[in-house]
Amino acid sequence: MRATWKRKGLRGLLMPAVLAMTALGLAACSSSSSSSSKTSSASATASAVKGTFYELYQSCPSNPFWGAVNNGARAAAAQLGVSLKIEDPLRCSGEEAQENSLLTTIINSHPAGIAVSVPYASALSANIQRARSLHIPIIAYNSIPPNNNYSVNPVEAYVGQPNYTAGVDLGKQLVSQYHLTSGDTIMVADQCYTNTTCNARYQGVESVVDPLGVKVSVLNLDYSVPTSAGIVKSFLQTHSRPTLVVALGSAGEEEVVDAAQALGLKPSQLPMVGFDDDAVTNTYMIDGWVKLTVDQQPFLQGYDALVDLYDAVRYKAYPINMDTGPVFVTHTANDIAKGWFNPSVVSNTGI
Repeated sequence: MRATWKRKGLRGLLMPAVLAMTALGLAACSSSSSSSSKTSSASATASAVKGTFYELYQSCPSNPFWGAVNNGARAAAAQLGVSLKIEDPLRCSGEEAQENSLLTTIINSHPAGIAVSVPYASALSANIQRARSLHIPIIAYNSIPPNNNYSVNPVEAYVGQPNYTAGVDLGKQLVSQYHLTSGDTIMVADQCYTNTTCNARYQGVESVVDPLGVKVSVLNLDYSVPTSAGIVKSFLQTHSRPTLVVALGSAGEEEVVDAAQALGLKPSQLPMVGFDDDAVTNTYMIDGWVKLTVDQQPFLQGYDALVDLYDAVRYKAYPINMDTGPVFVTHTANDIAKGWFNPSVVSNTGI
């Protein structure tokens, strides 16, 4: 059962990495012990791929989630010795048109390969099809439409974790951890409600709890914290306090915390879980506001996407899908749900 609520008048999978890292290892090991030999071997590896790789994402530039994604991409570029450019919209509105325009420009530059976030059903389709027709390797990372139609968006692979799947996994965790049952309620702080793939996060949660009789109320928010905090505050003043709050990102968490503090509520009175694990979420976990977050490992999304493209160009390997999550994290960073830890994790990334 779902009620969508807003204030009236307001805006309502290891093979690529193995290939690439093995190549780097062989380049170093095949040289003699002299530093000059090692340097030339590394240069030979770096020069094996010409051109520039691009990673293009769609989001408000201030979204801290993408800092970890971009750090992963830069780390891969440094290890592989390739040229990388990261592009993103410059404004927090009209991102769809901006991303499409940027993708057109990138394709016109004849890049070595492209990783692109695809949060829309068909808005980028013509450009994706054009890249394929020009034999430019192009994959999706982070976002891809639920049940993507590959005849519409013919990306060669997907790196990340579908938001709907992450939502389903979180829903199962919440039912187990909080013993949700009929009559319980969940308030969703949806700061990205115009983004269909972001919405898939709460839809995944809803698919698990709805059959149990748990009511889900979705608050259509945005990235304007004062305005959205006002919407949350008004909801909490006019409705029974929810059993749980699900925030779809750190912006939603901030809006909920601001509203709760304005009402004099304490963290124990408004249990909240979230998505992503960035500096903002970490602070709220330490302060007790966020009890649990879903980490889809953004560092690996940026890292593995570039490695996938590199292998396609360097070794003519067909890009493969790579699932980067989820991992459940609490303020101790130790409560990782068994069975969800991805064996490709090589460092404590995205935290």
